[in-house]
Amino acid sequence: MTPALPGTGPAGHDPDLVCPPWQVPDEAGLLVLVEGGAGSGWADRLLARHDDGLLVWARAGVQPAGRAMATVDLPGVRAVVLALPGADVRMLALALRWAVHLSGVRADGHGPGRCVTSPSRPAVPPEVVRIPHLVTARRPDGTVVDVVVWELMPAGRAESWLGAPLPDQPFVEAHLDRLLRLRAAVRAGRFPPTAAGSRLARLLAGRVLSIRFVYRRPDLFRVLLTGPDHVPPPPDAGGTPPGARATGQGLP
Repeated sequence: MTPALPGTGPAGHDPDLVCPPWQVPDEAGLLVLVEGGAGSGWADRLLARHDDGLLVWARAGVQPAGRAMATVDLPGVRAVVLALPGADVRMLALALRWAVHLSGVRADGHGPGRCVTSPSRPAVPPEVVRIPHLVTARRPDGTVVDVVVWELMPAGRAESWLGAPLPDQPFVEAHLDRLLRLRAAVRAGRFPPTAAGSRLARLLAGRVLSIRFVYRRPDLFRVLLTGPDHVPPPPDAGGTPPGARATGQGLP
């Protein structure tokens, strides 16, 4: 039995971007964390046993996102990750850690509860939205990289989570690479030398730049993401294909 999910890291630290001790088939499927005493006869394969529960694999069929949304409501399910063919197994492990984290944060009843995540941008069924969470992960050499982990959520729950109507999501998705570079710069204390950059610094006041923060201030981020690009790329960005961090693929 593995004591904890891989990539957990010490409390208060960025999650690790590491290869887990399990592999998944190269087909559309679901990684599902199930409580130890719960039934999992619907799964196709047991991948690992953790203190957190059983990690199982289930084929997703022809409508992977719909199957994921149905699976997360099964008894004993703690978190679900949608795994599409060709997914980076390190990102699958990270998406699982993020789903467990979100589910724990929302366990007090003030959020959507158990979560479905995906390391790559998923197609979603009607009445379901995808939320591009901004996540900082730590590589084995100690350096960090900013990536997107997607969450699938019923539209009504998403508005409840945000506390407001959802903003222009296609606009945000189209500018994710720039948003991730902005997040990395902000973490290093570098803000755009503009009025919008100064306003961002005042509003953040030392907090982490999250997608919830972005969604709640659409006018500010429309300026930050479409005006002159004053944010230099992080030092390691040269070896990463455009869009890699935003989709979760091609990580260095």
